[in-house]
Amino acid sequence: MTCSVLLASLNSIILRKFKNKTFTTPGDSFFFNGGLSCIWAVIMLFWFFASGDRAISSTAVMFGAIYGVILCMFLFFKNESIASGPVSLTSLIGNCAFIIATWFGVVYVPERISIFQLVGMALIVVALFLCINPKKSAEKLTAKWFIYCVAFFFAGGFIGIFYKIFGKSAAASEVNGMMLTASVVSCVLFFIVGMIVNKAAKVPMPTIKKDSLIYILLSGITGCVYIRLNVSLSAIIPSPIFFPVANGGIVIITTMAGALMFKEKLNKIQIWGVIVGLFAIVVTGCGEFLWNLMY
Repeated sequence: MTCSVLLASLNSIILRKFKNKTFTTPGDSFFFNGGLSCIWAVIMLFWFFASGDRAISSTAVMFGAIYGVILCMFLFFKNESIASGPVSLTSLIGNCAFIIATWFGVVYVPERISIFQLVGMALIVVALFLCINPKKSAEKLTAKWFIYCVAFFFAGGFIGIFYKIFGKSAAASEVNGMMLTASVVSCVLFFIVGMIVNKAAKVPMPTIKKDSLIYILLSGITGCVYIRLNVSLSAIIPSPIFFPVANGGIVIITTMAGALMFKEKLNKIQIWGVIVGLFAIVVTGCGEFLWNLMY
């Protein structure tokens, strides 16, 4: 779990360090993410054969194809939002996407929702209101960043919904086969869309610059491994422990990295927003558990 949190945080830091600095055409972003997906496919291919279970059912392939489309949205919007705004606030918004999957679980399973989850979600809304205020922000917050963050938030929510549906399916045990399929689908989609975008813009074919290769490699490795670990961890570690530690840990580490490495400045209101957001994550994830311990 420690490895997962560190790799997830490192992934955001790498993307912020890169900051799309080698892109010269609209399609370059899609080719960059296509490169990430290629790294995912290679890692999952090794993981698939190393697991010893080399069978992939048609159901797993179907779920993999669906996940590949969702993965495209998640990787693209995550990269664009981190590249265009503060990594600390972007991380907070992205890690609050669980509320979409939570409400879906209430309707789909159905799962019981506690008063602590309701309070926690209300606090998250307050936290986001405190953090996202362009007029009072110490960091420049653009409309472009806000749009990408909203898209990143929903893409993360769709992933949570997908995991809930996949976990109830007949292919739930075929995680490696599903993720391998998703990686290949995502890779193909990114390259096709990149070519279409540049053709529509009447600019040359997208390229992957030499200077971006190290970022593709590092971001691809960290992103693939932490998400694959999370799939297994979520089935092993109780939600009241996994959820607040994973999401809270990522927010804390990326906030510290934003201040120390990228000199991001948060005003007092935004700092309180991050604190409220962390508290909300803990309340939502383990409020009921802690209450039962005390009473």
